[in-house]
Amino acid sequence: MLQFTKEVDYGIQLISALTKSKSGELLSLRNFSKDSKISFLFLQRIAKKLREAKIVKSVKGAQGGYQLNNEFKNLTIKNIVEALEGEYAVTNCLKKGCHCTKEGKCDSQKVFKMVNEKLVKYLGELKLSEVIN
Repeated sequence: MLQFTKEVDYGIQLISALTKSKSGELLSLRNFSKDSKISFLFLQRIAKKLREAKIVKSVKGAQGGYQLNNEFKNLTIKNIVEALEGEYAVTNCLKKGCHCTKEGKCDSQKVFKMVNEKLVKYLGELKLSEVIN
């Protein structure tokens, strides 16, 4: 079964919470951790990846926190997945740089490639704002 990781799940929950913040308001990761019952350390790793991907920005200090960096309406599920996990593919053999010993002779890979192309295209078109607003 194709499924997203907990990291993607929690990343989407964090971004969703950020969309509910008033303009200019910062979200405390510690408070979000307590409210959502998600490990603070795990959230820190997720927030760091989202910050490095320029999806969120952070402000340090006692009154610091996180806010969205991009236009929320343009943020796709693919943006989030790839910010947190790197290149998305339904199987490892479809990721760039992977050299399968059965390449060109594997019927499964042909099926996975077709599924992957359609899924990646869909994730790139599906805006998070369409899902959570």
